[in-house]
Amino acid sequence: MADILERARARGWSQRELARRASVPDSSISRIKRSGRADLETLSKLAAAVGLKLTLVPDSDYAEKVARGELF
Repeated sequence: MADILERARARGWSQRELARRASVPDSSISRIKRSGRADLETLSKLAAAVGLKLTLVPDSDYAEKVARGELF
């Protein structure tokens, strides 16, 4: 979320403007900032609004175990 907010600030956008451009309620951003929790749909919309996209990356511990043949 920090990257999203940083990009929005770099564009001169307020929290309200980010919410508008992402088509999410302004209260969603406040809630995320307060709780540190967001659903994937909301986070994806916010990311897209500032030119980012969410991706999944391997957990490094898991990937290392697979590479060493410890899991499969």
